[in-house]
Amino acid sequence: MIFKRAKTIFDNNFYKKEFFASDFFYSPDGDGIYPKHHCKVTFNLAKPFIKNYRNAIDIGCRDGEFTRFLQNFFQHTFCFDPRSSSRFPGNVDLEKVSHFKCALGDKEETITMTGGTHKIVLGRTYSAECFKLDDFEFEDIDFIKIDVEGFEKKVIQGAFKTILKYNPLLVIEQNDEILVGDQKFSAIKYLEQNFDYKVVAVCPRGFDFVMIKS
Repeated sequence: MIFKRAKTIFDNNFYKKEFFASDFFYSPDGDGIYPKHHCKVTFNLAKPFIKNYRNAIDIGCRDGEFTRFLQNFFQHTFCFDPRSSSRFPGNVDLEKVSHFKCALGDKEETITMTGGTHKIVLGRTYSAECFKLDDFEFEDIDFIKIDVEGFEKKVIQGAFKTILKYNPLLVIEQNDEILVGDQKFSAIKYLEQNFDYKVVAVCPRGFDFVMIKS
């Protein structure tokens, strides 16, 4: 299948299956064992609400911290991030995961970013390609996680057809990063009003919201 953006090619996939069982992963905080990592906590909160385990999508995948849980249960996981971390191929099995080096939003464009955020910090910005999730035409999507530092509503607007067709379980981070002109929790409100979704669980940090079709 030809996608809107070519899949990222990594030189070496140094992931080992035993990493998952031992809670080991490569982290910017230091490579080690993280049995209480917030990604694990959030996934375990979401797991009782998952109805099918076909395909998952991780938007804002960073180093694959959340992806590593998705790949262990779903047939395939599609990941998006405007950066390609050197740690990513150590945290995931690339036979079960596809990475796309780009951002997702409500339209196809080039955006300016700083790190993983949408702030403008002089001397540290870079340009990133941005696409709509719907344009990738993924099939059988049962789970979508979105962690994009304020861009969540835009991502959902660009995934309108996908969400409407498959009613996937959604995990959405809503922290204090808010785009100019937007409001806090706008992504959650948009899902409630346009898709009849509801919040069924919230992580202990109060950031990650698990949502399902009512």
